[in-house]
Amino acid sequence: MSRHRERTGEAVISVTSAQPGRSEDLDSRIVRYAWMMSIRIVCFVLAVVTPSPWRWLFVVGAIALPYFAVVLANAHRSSTEPAAEAYIAPSGLSIGPRPTVVVAQDENPPQDPSEAPRTDTEK
Repeated sequence: MSRHRERTGEAVISVTSAQPGRSEDLDSRIVRYAWMMSIRIVCFVLAVVTPSPWRWLFVVGAIALPYFAVVLANAHRSSTEPAAEAYIAPSGLSIGPRPTVVVAQDENPPQDPSEAPRTDTEK
């Protein structure tokens, strides 16, 4: 009855914390409702077969079960599956720290102003 495929033995990597799809939720609701209605059928049969004191208990159960079946089948489950562990990328290749530029200073600055290096303030 389930529309999803079960995979066993495979590592699942979760990229989101989203819950299962609506089709899986609908399947679980249908199963819960079917179980409750099968209990209701058993209550009807037992109401016919059993003696008087127990009969009324089964009649009340058969009458009240549809309400509870609908409420329980439509009850929202806040977390249907535990969230998977987050994927952490392996730290193999990295560039490293940012390189710094070292400027060598001349011990003897040039005497001619035309040979001097320009700074940002000069134009």
